[in-house]
Amino acid sequence: MLNGSKQYITNAAFADLFIVYAKVDGTEFSTFIVERSMEGVSVGPEEKKMGIKGSSTCPLILEDVRVPVENVLWDVGKGHLIAFNILNIGRFKLAAGCLGAAKEAIELSAQYANERKQFGKAISSFPLIQQKLAEMNVKAYVLDSVVYRTAGLMEERLSQIESLQDSGAASAKAIAEYAIECSINKVLGSETLDQIADEAVQIHGGYGFVQEYKVERIYRDSRINRIFEGTNEINRLLIPGTLLKRAMKGELPLIQKVQQLQKELLTYVPVRSFEGLLAEEKHLLEVAKKIFLMVGGVAVQKYQLQLEEQQELLSHLADMMIVIYGSESAYARTMKIVAEKGEEKANHSIIMTQVAVHEAFSTVEALAKEMLVAMEEGDVLRTQLSLLKKLSRRSPINTLLLKRQIAEKVVSAERFVV
Repeated sequence: MLNGSKQYITNAAFADLFIVYAKVDGTEFSTFIVERSMEGVSVGPEEKKMGIKGSSTCPLILEDVRVPVENVLWDVGKGHLIAFNILNIGRFKLAAGCLGAAKEAIELSAQYANERKQFGKAISSFPLIQQKLAEMNVKAYVLDSVVYRTAGLMEERLSQIESLQDSGAASAKAIAEYAIECSINKVLGSETLDQIADEAVQIHGGYGFVQEYKVERIYRDSRINRIFEGTNEINRLLIPGTLLKRAMKGELPLIQKVQQLQKELLTYVPVRSFEGLLAEEKHLLEVAKKIFLMVGGVAVQKYQLQLEEQQELLSHLADMMIVIYGSESAYARTMKIVAEKGEEKANHSIIMTQVAVHEAFSTVEALAKEMLVAMEEGDVLRTQLSLLKKLSRRSPINTLLLKRQIAEKVVSAERFVV
């Protein structure tokens, strides 16, 4: 017998089946297949939403609904495994959807910028508009790389499942292994689309605020992505939280890596010269991971089990993981393009990777500094900041010039360009 209600159910207005989670005997979190035709099942009025108006959203109401035992999905007490994996897949798919919308926004913006004339010439010729288009394209390239990388990882893992008899449990376990990556996809995808949609409206000017133009809809629709499939705040807590839990269980050698790094930092000498394509960018990615381990190690040692209460620090760690995973994915993809097409044809991707990695590194450095200042003081803080400065030593690049080169490709093609 099920009683209760749930707000914001997607497709509720016309769904024949509902997957409902409830506790048996108040403890066994379980999953039930509830049919619309069952007595006591009703659906509330359609929500009037700011965006995604093409999607039905209604409350589901259950009043003394009798659900037969054969409608229990999987086993009693296994509902959390189903729920978490549905969320993981949902978070990943959300990122893929955001990627598609981001690419459309870039295309619409580039086309409009070429058509719109101001002071006798197309606004696409103005450096500030070019900068926006370049940054939109770089962000989309990073997200594109992240989505395909994560899809490949999960597909490879799922392909290793041999027994059809145990495929359900094995698939759930396999997907759960990429819970962190799925949360990264969700946060990065939703926030990338928000940034791109916002700039798309800005490039359109007043027309971007008018419903006749598609970017107005893209802008409104994008906002919900940071809320559903777990808010971005929740996902930011899950990303480092899941990492730490796995380390505590001995599934990841995180503590050993931190200890190893602490010894290495005592005699660390910054690398000053690089040879080979994107060699410095590869080095910066490795150093960014060391910075993450350094400040993460300080946080774990200082707060131990109470670290989960330090939500700002966890959020900073999550943001480091997100930009490192994103820029590393862009780097890996670019090197693959170089191997397939040659350096000359991959030049655009190479330039975008340079921008993505250097800007990601700046973000990691800033977040690490803020964390250290929040956790330490006095001589200990000065020592930690000195180590951070030593790790962060690098040669600056002219990102403004590189972004002009990226914009030239986008303006010419009038679309997202790899």
